[in-house]
Amino acid sequence: MANALDSPVGEGARDEAQPVAPGAATVPEAGSPPGDATGLQPLALFLDAPLAADIAGLPPIQRPARLAELAESDPDPRRFVELGSALQLIGNTEAAATAYRAALRRDPGDVAAQAGLAMIEGAGGGGGLARATAGLARLARQNPQDQLVSFNQGIVEVYRARPARIAEAWIRTLQIDPNTYLGRAAVEGLNQLRQQAGGGTP
Repeated sequence: MANALDSPVGEGARDEAQPVAPGAATVPEAGSPPGDATGLQPLALFLDAPLAADIAGLPPIQRPARLAELAESDPDPRRFVELGSALQLIGNTEAAATAYRAALRRDPGDVAAQAGLAMIEGAGGGGGLARATAGLARLARQNPQDQLVSFNQGIVEVYRARPARIAEAWIRTLQIDPNTYLGRAAVEGLNQLRQQAGGGTP
């Protein structure tokens, strides 16, 4: 898990929080690559499963090219969602949006791609984060049992420096199913929130 919970800031021109990611997760990663001159990682969609080992083993800057190859040869819209997330992680939000839209052309109902587009709004911080929050909230109302949506609501709240909202999103993720990739990620995230709160309830 990144150190985002140590001292996140509120909304501003650029949020000084790093994204929270469980150590076992692949997207987004903690601390690498730097998103800007301050060494912060860009906001990126947290996937509901790890990338394939051969891709996860590549430096983040090299992953999009490999994922683009897969997306072109595999009809599964998930390949484009993975590509979008990887592009967000290196700060290329325009290309990430294109990838998510490509996933939606393959499956207009793909919730992960819709979540990715919602999170694109948050790339600039400030009002964009509020729009990302609103977009994910709409998706959550439409898909109340979707863990990817609920977990990523928590990710956005890390950037908004709202610990209670982070906890709310991740508790909901855990309640949906504690035994999935995101269920386990939610447990780790909640544990770190409690540690940051001195062992009490976040």
